[in-house]
Parts: sequence; C-alpha cells; structure tokens
Amino acid sequence: MYNPAVTGRGPRRGRPAGVGPRDRRPLPNPFGQGQARAVAYDLARRAVAGADPFDQLWHSDPGFLQLAPRDRALAIHLSAGVLRHLRRLDAQARLLTDGKSDELSDAVQWILRLGLFQVLDCDRIPAHAAVSTAVDAAKVAAHQGIAGLVNAVLRRAVREKPQLVAFSNVEATGPDDLGAWTDRLSMPEWLVSLLFDRFGVDAASRIARWANNPPAYYFRLARGGAGLSRLEELVAVAGLGTVRPHPDFPEYVAVSTAALTSGSPLFSEPLGWVQNPAAGLVVRLLDPQPGETVIDLFAAPGGKSLAIAECVGPSGQVLAVDKSESRLQRVLVNKMRMGFEQILPVMGDVTGLGQRPGSRVLADVPCSALGTLPKNPEVRWTKTPADVDRLARSQRIWLAAASSHVEPGGVLVYSTCTFPPRENEQVVTAFLSGNPTFRFEPADPSLVPPRYISPEGYLRTVPPDDGLDGVFAARFRRLPS
Repeated sequence: MYNPAVTGRGPRRGRPAGVGPRDRRPLPNPFGQGQARAVAYDLARRAVAGADPFDQLWHSDPGFLQLAPRDRALAIHLSAGVLRHLRRLDAQARLLTDGKSDELSDAVQWILRLGLFQVLDCDRIPAHAAVSTAVDAAKVAAHQGIAGLVNAVLRRAVREKPQLVAFSNVEATGPDDLGAWTDRLSMPEWLVSLLFDRFGVDAASRIARWANNPPAYYFRLARGGAGLSRLEELVAVAGLGTVRPHPDFPEYVAVSTAALTSGSPLFSEPLGWVQNPAAGLVVRLLDPQPGETVIDLFAAPGGKSLAIAECVGPSGQVLAVDKSESRLQRVLVNKMRMGFEQILPVMGDVTGLGQRPGSRVLADVPCSALGTLPKNPEVRWTKTPADVDRLARSQRIWLAAASSHVEPGGVLVYSTCTFPPRENEQVVTAFLSGNPTFRFEPADPSLVPPRYISPEGYLRTVPPDDGLDGVFAARFRRLPS
C-alpha cells in the first residue's frame, strides 16, 4: 500500500494549510513573552519549519528555558498536542468558519489551533482563559475584526464541544479510504498507508493511541549510581511529578517532561541520562565488552555513547563521532557529568574519519524518525516520501563507510528509529550484497528479549503495542582476515 510516488500535496493529502516553508519567516510572538502559550506557539511553529526535532527544541529555545518547570510542562503539552492533532484542528476550524479559516494568516491559524486544542482537548484549562488569551493574541497578529472572529469561533467551539469531538471520530470504510483515515489519525495519506503496511489496518486505533497521545519520557539510571531512591527524592523535593520504573527494564524510569528539561536536579549529579528503552536495546544488540574500543557514529546527544561507556569500562574507549559541533558539545557535557573519561568526542563525518578501527561500530544513522511520532509529532508534516528515498540513498553510503572501521572479526550494528523498508531491510540487503566480508548475525535472545526479535532476526520494536520508540537494528560480523 505504501507508494513513494504519493507526494501528499494539498490540504487533505499533505501538509495542513499554513504549514510549510513560508513558516520559516521570523515573526513577533502574538502571545507576548514569558508565559507557556507564547512558548508553545514558538515551539510548534519552529518544529514544522524544520528548525530542529521537537524534543531537541527544549534545549535551545530561550523562552522555554526561562519558564518555571510547571509552565515548561504546559508549553510542551500545548505545542505537542497541536502538532499531533493539527489536521483535525484545521478541519474543525473550517467547520466553524464555513471554510474561511484557510484564508487567515499563518499567525492567526496557529492562534486558532492553540485555542481549539485547549478548548476541545485540555479539560484542566478553563475555557475562558483559552478564549481570552487567543483573542488578545489575534489583536496583536491582525486587527480587531479578526480578533472578533477568533472570539466567535472559540466560543462556538465551547458550546458545541460534544459535536466537534464526535466529528473528529471520522468513520473510515476500509484500508483504501485514506481520505477519512488521514483526518481520523491526523496524518498525511502516505504515512497512513505506510503504517497500515507495517502494522495492519486493524491496528488503526492502537496506532492513533500511540502516535497522538503524550509519550512516556524515560531516564536511564547509571549502573552503581545512587539509584531509584535518589531519583525519587530529587523529583519529590522539586515537585516534578511522578516516577514510574518500566516493568521490563527496571533501569529505565518514566518521569515528567519537566524533570528532563535544562536545569532539572536530575542533571545535578551523575545519576543517569535521558534515553528510551528502545535505544538501550540497540546497545544490547551491539554487546560492547570491557576494554574494547567502540565507535559510535552519529553519536549526539550521546545517550548510546554513555551506555556503551558503562559496558567497556575505564579500560575501554568510546569514540563518539558527530559532525555537528553544537550537538557534540552535548556529548561532552554528558561525559563530564557522568565522569566517563573513556568517551572521546570526535567531530567529523563518517565518510571522512580516516583510519579509526574499532572492535565494534554502531551506525545509528539519521532517518525519517517515524518511530518517534509521539515525542516528535512534527515529522508527520515535515517528512515526505521523497525524504525517505533521499535518506535511504544516504544510509547505504553511511553504512558502507561505517563498515570500513570494523576490525576483522568485529561487530557492526546498523540502526534507525523508523519503519520504511527502504531505510531498514533494503539497506541491509544492499549492504550484504556488496560487502562479502560481512555476514548477518540474527539477534541473540540472550541479548535482546525475544519479543523484540523479528522472524528474520532483526531487532524491531512494535510501538503501538509495546509503548517504546520504534527502532530497527541489524547486526553484522566482519569475517576474520
């Protein structure tokens, strides 16, 4: 069903109206400064403009970093919610304006989206607060007449909330009724088709729950560190929400978004680092051993490098390679905080590293990131089938380059956080056909729990069912000389 020829253009098939390159222009924030709605407005617009992945914007947005922890959590909730439900919110705006909302300026459309999301999806936010702040913002972004329209639309939404919520549950007649599914799942047609190919149309409701609801954010506890009790203490003292260990991976603890933002007390000591359990499974598949030299390509922000460093210990070495100086700085900060002297940050591109051999090499390559839809909701609007094809071509080059750094008898792991076969299985097949000195090694159940091993022997998570990020990984062994 997935067809790369489907480009997804137009108001129903591709990006919603007002989302695209024209959003790149810097405009004054109509909500002002220093409060959660203003930051949510900025984060959502920056994310769809492709500034940075949504879950990385927290670390760079000045307005966000100035907010109190509780307001940070609200800003993330509002901006991520609007990005997840953007197509549905636009459809509801058209219904409430007799189709005129598409003619509004980009700024006013974003104001309406934020207002509608609060009114229809945020029961803890008083409706009058959502309406009044949106109206005030519309006065700044446009004029009194437009502010009156926003006021009328949102007040009508308050009155007709049950009907509007029912409207969002679009009935679809079958897997080929992509127009209805795009509205129901708030995704472009090509992505709906891809997800149905991967998980089946009968999984539509599970896909929706996974992709369109807030994700669990995880903190990985360091081995031999202060542990869960200290984490619980820090979170409780700072009033940063709840703590919930993962039932299958006790070293991973779900915490609130506020607990993971810059300045959190969790980063005041070497307690651990931010990482989804799915990323930890990739390191398990790599299986680093004490004393080894391991090369972690595309390493920033460094979560896998930290996990590898624990495995190789102080007698080993981890070359954490990334071509972005700013992102590599985050690797360095994490290294210093955790006291892992065995991590050596290296700025460079995988295709130009020179002679740097490693016992094990991890190529966790850039990808379409569709396996992270809950925490990066913007990728459904910023990625296209053309991006998948472009990335797949680059991934073949990167994997071939990564293989040149594997010592004879050493291990190479290729991983992504996405679903398209072009970025996963087809890259593996092409690599093996062109590199006879490598053989594929099926995932070992002693390293990776069997539920995460595909029939072909790949590491593969199933996010609609297991709640983890969507990852794919393949392990290879270089033949001895």
